Amino acid sequence: MLTSTDNRRAICGAIAQDMLSQFARNGGEITLPVPIESFAEWLGYQVVRLYTVADEFSGLVSTRQKLIGINGNHHHHRQRFSVGHEIAHILLKHPPESRCTSKQIAAYNAEADLCSSELLIPQSMLKNWLIRTHHVSVLAKVFDVSQEAMMVKLKQTGD
Repeated sequence: MLTSTDNRRAICGAIAQDMLSQFARNGGEITLPVPIESFAEWLGYQVVRLYTVADEFSGLVSTRQKLIGINGNHHHHRQRFSVGHEIAHILLKHPPESRCTSKQIAAYNAEADLCSSELLIPQSMLKNWLIRTHHVSVLAKVFDVSQEAMMVKLKQTGD
């Protein structure tokens, strides 16, 4: 799906929003924090925590085995983001890294990060919360993400 930088955020956001809407229409409840692992299960994937991996490993997805593996040693917020990131690779139909150049891998990972951000911090829900507060720490707690992830999302949205 490699597209221009200008279109990347809009496309990734739209795909994430569409999938969350489908999840809600099919009986999934979109509450805060977004139940990212329930969303993965709804897509047919099992999330497995791996504890004997290097710290620089965050996650991987096996579409054949319908598994998302994440580093179980990482902080809870990073694990949530990693699940979202791997789901994003599925939704965006990215090819396996073994078939990509390093430039493509970087671009696909950037897209997956944008999509994961929208899955965990849906723009519509964020706007509702921004009426109440602009405190990054409060917003991060409500959405169950790191303050860093919340700051990036707020910067992306211009809020």
